[in-house]
Amino acid sequence: MDVMNFDINTAEVFKISVMAQFEEKESGALLPEHTQYVCGEGLENFREAIADFLNDHMEPVEPILPENLIVSNGCTPLVDTLAFSLADEGEGLLIPCPFYGSFHLDLQSRSRVIPFPVELSSKVGPGETQPFQLTVTRLESALKKATEQGVKIRGLLLCNPNNPLGNIYSEELLQDCLDFAFRHSLHVIVDEIYMMCGYREGCSVTNVMSLKNIPDKEMVHVLWGFSKDFGISGFRCGVLHTLNKELFRVISSGYQRFHDIPAQTQASYTMDWYRISSELFELMMIPVSMLEWLDKTFFPTNKRGLRNAYQMACDALGEVGIPFLPGECGLFIWVDFRELLPTSSFEDEMHLLHCMTTHGVFIFPGSYFCCPEPGWFRIIFAMETDVLQLGLSRIQQTVREVRAGLASKLDERVALVQREENAGLVESEEVGESLEDLVRTLHQQIKNSDWLKENTAEKWMEDNPELAKAFRKQNAEK
Repeated sequence: MDVMNFDINTAEVFKISVMAQFEEKESGALLPEHTQYVCGEGLENFREAIADFLNDHMEPVEPILPENLIVSNGCTPLVDTLAFSLADEGEGLLIPCPFYGSFHLDLQSRSRVIPFPVELSSKVGPGETQPFQLTVTRLESALKKATEQGVKIRGLLLCNPNNPLGNIYSEELLQDCLDFAFRHSLHVIVDEIYMMCGYREGCSVTNVMSLKNIPDKEMVHVLWGFSKDFGISGFRCGVLHTLNKELFRVISSGYQRFHDIPAQTQASYTMDWYRISSELFELMMIPVSMLEWLDKTFFPTNKRGLRNAYQMACDALGEVGIPFLPGECGLFIWVDFRELLPTSSFEDEMHLLHCMTTHGVFIFPGSYFCCPEPGWFRIIFAMETDVLQLGLSRIQQTVREVRAGLASKLDERVALVQREENAGLVESEEVGESLEDLVRTLHQQIKNSDWLKENTAEKWMEDNPELAKAFRKQNAEK
């Protein structure tokens, strides 16, 4: 049986509409300047088109300017570059946990920066209203813990909308996070790569740049990319917005030379990883310039598709009684399989994953996202309907069989306990009376014993006069 990968985190089902638009347009004529090196932050007209798109959808308090944007071959190298620029080896960034598992790789492969977890809990704590809720109390606690462990914290890394939880940070929470960071002189990196992937009716993403009271704008750095919102992760294009001029200079003139947009395209362009593809720039400018088509057709269609796929996943999980965290945005659902673990251990979590793959479906376990509680898994639902249905049916089959196996093991354990108890009763009957009966018999025998009748206190004093004299003297002194 082929194993279905239910954790390719991109909107597979929506690529068709994007590619259709690309195919209808010409990629643009090759101009002489396209054969030359370009500036590290990217082509100016490309950044202008991106700025127009972000201004239209992020609703920033102050307009996003192309001169504050850097484009790179994905958000992954931008996270790596930010970590390398803002922190030294052994220092850390606070990240609410569970968090996107590849942040470990992004922060540690080159920079050796520690992703320090702000542990969230499925249990609703004091001052909280929902599971896995981020609060200032938890941020302060994590910062204190890092300090006690000798880890210097340089910043806070947020993913909003959240991966893997699928929820959206409120305006109040974002403001609290910025105020917390300002009090402790921390940078704030906000990854908003799922900005246009909302599926719950009436939900809207609060972008950090739309906040009116950002304490220090030069300490806030925003990431966005084409991979999720457009379903074209293979195009490798991420965007960084920062008002920090020194940081911008360091990245654009230095580190960014290793992360220029590659010459790889989904269709016909296959070029060396480190070279600039002007054709790709032209191709990418088509969707970001077609704001009317995006707003009236593409994004509404995506949202409906995500909403329907999410509902399919919810219904399938509900049929087998598996709980999950209600989602709002993203391509995934955070699912609670803890009841299927014989013990609350990550070893049993991996065993459940093995059961899933045995039934032909792969989903990432919570341990990949550094979840402190074993048994949580992330399921991607943004895929073709027939593929999604087949994958969900395999998950249902796994749940039923694992549950039946647990019930069978429980029956075996109960039977074993009963056998041991029965064996103990039989042995007790063979030996004699119960312990209670034995004690009662002992009391009766002592009471009726000839030894007690013969060995009285008076007889003991006659046999031990010196000891008796000392005993009487001690009692008299008391």
